[in-house]
Amino acid sequence: MSRSSSSAAPNAPRQRPTFYSPELPWKPLRPPASVADHDACAIYATVRKDATPSREPVDLALTNLQKMLHRAGNVDGEGDGCGLLVDIPRKLWAEEVRAGGHNPALAGDPAFAVAHVFVDRSADLDRVRHDARQLLGRAGFRVLAERVGATDSQALGATAREEEPHFWQLGGLVGDAARADRVIFDLMVELERELGVHLPSFSADTCVYKVMGAPRVLGEYYPDLRDERFETVGCFGHNRYSTNTWPSFRRVQPFTVLGHNGEINTIAQLRQQAGMLGVPIDEGNSDSQDLNRVVDHLIRVEGLSLGEAMETVVPPIVDEVRSLPDELHPFYMYLRQAMGPFAQGPVALISRHGDECIFSADALGLRPLWKVETRSDFIFSSEPGVVGCEEMIAEPKPLGPGEKFMVTIDRGRRRSRLWEHWELQREVARRWLERTGGSVVAPYDRALETGGPLEEARSPATPRRVPRSR
Repeated sequence: MSRSSSSAAPNAPRQRPTFYSPELPWKPLRPPASVADHDACAIYATVRKDATPSREPVDLALTNLQKMLHRAGNVDGEGDGCGLLVDIPRKLWAEEVRAGGHNPALAGDPAFAVAHVFVDRSADLDRVRHDARQLLGRAGFRVLAERVGATDSQALGATAREEEPHFWQLGGLVGDAARADRVIFDLMVELERELGVHLPSFSADTCVYKVMGAPRVLGEYYPDLRDERFETVGCFGHNRYSTNTWPSFRRVQPFTVLGHNGEINTIAQLRQQAGMLGVPIDEGNSDSQDLNRVVDHLIRVEGLSLGEAMETVVPPIVDEVRSLPDELHPFYMYLRQAMGPFAQGPVALISRHGDECIFSADALGLRPLWKVETRSDFIFSSEPGVVGCEEMIAEPKPLGPGEKFMVTIDRGRRRSRLWEHWELQREVARRWLERTGGSVVAPYDRALETGGPLEEARSPATPRRVPRSR
């Protein structure tokens, strides 16, 4: 499998080895598909090139995830779970805000945020809602509209109906708009810990719909997803194949910022590192949930961008760092020492925060992730065949081992930009120095001599403004 790159660049990383046929030595081959390769989750993401919200991404995602139903677990005829991470459907919420007696234009305010809450059927829903409103009010969050039970239980299978939670949606304004990310994150953690609820999402940009069941069930269970007013620029989907944990509504992906296919073999070390950083990790979570919480914390609490956070938790291996331009060696060796390679394993990732999206393959390329382009969309999928050949404008390309792509959405200019991995790496290094107020990176590249950490404790720039142990 070769590293994909749509354009040659002088600073691009070297090409990865390619598999060749002994009989036809000059013809590159993909590694053969296996039964085990299909015993894994499906991930699918699409971003509109014109950065314009549309209904089409939702329909495409549900259809294409259904095509990859073989990449989903099945217990008693029911799927392990399916979910979508999408833009807040502001047209729907404008009507809800109007019905609540407020100006519907508030649904388009940058401080407007939406929470999706799962409440166990055994809990007193009215009591939970009362206590949650008080908690939100103390933090300055002004609730403008609420919805309870906007679902169709008849779409669920018997097992899912037994575990089905109450679905409570609320939209409102964050009191401190400048600190919205941090305020919302702290509220999400407090609501879950104090009230025992689960929040699939709480954000001023995106929301998550998920269900125990197949993609067809997801579309039928949530009337929102069938509403013609529902529009999004990006749509990130996931079919779950449970491995280390039992299926449940709470464990269905995507989570607040990411979804993945595979397993994190170093999850114990990641949880330990998370504790040192003060990341609130709850017992009983899946490895996916804990990785999501770490990334979410780095963004909303520590102030990293999604690109910085993903390069931190999934840094390039030492041999890959050696292949980078010399000026990036110190920075990337610093990243490996700042966090450590503790999110390792056969994992392909799709992630989004705000209008930035990151797509990543694991260091060995064991979990497939393909980049596909149509005239209207950038698509990243476990399988390229979900897109018809007649729709593609270029050959589909598999991400090479350790490779990442970034897509940024510019709504003002009505365009989305695709960043190659080498461009992403330079941008992440630039952002980090700018954020920390530094101009140069300390000589962490000396660690390349041994491939291990140095005793020096300095950060690339100002140590007081980088993630730290607590």
